[in-house]
Amino acid sequence: MGFWKQVFRPRVPVAVLAGGHALTDNVEGKGLVNRMSVMKGRKAGEVEIATLFGQKHFTFSRISWEPSGSRSVGKAAGGAILGTVIAGPLGTIAGAALGAKKKDNSTAYIYLIDEEGVEHEVHVQCTKDQYVQISRIAY
Repeated sequence: MGFWKQVFRPRVPVAVLAGGHALTDNVEGKGLVNRMSVMKGRKAGEVEIATLFGQKHFTFSRISWEPSGSRSVGKAAGGAILGTVIAGPLGTIAGAALGAKKKDNSTAYIYLIDEEGVEHEVHVQCTKDQYVQISRIAY
């Protein structure tokens, strides 16, 4: 693969919640992997995982996604108060709506098979858009 194709190939960065130890061969880094980028591998069905401790190739097995979100009541109240002070009654409504913006806490389980044929489960925080990108990247 040419240098420029490698530099500009699609990558999906996500936060690693669990299972990061399988993503690197670096002994010191096994417990420290908290971010990774998923990239298309050299052939169909293969992905390359890049972490702070290097890159590693895996066969992509599957991915499952669990949607989840939360709203902060405190931020909604704070937004309503600030909106009231700045813009009156209409500001209350706008401030509460902006303060109560939903935070995406969705997670995904990515199943990767290493060179020895062992399947690893990596738990990551990812949005719906990231989930779709990862599920398509291997093919």
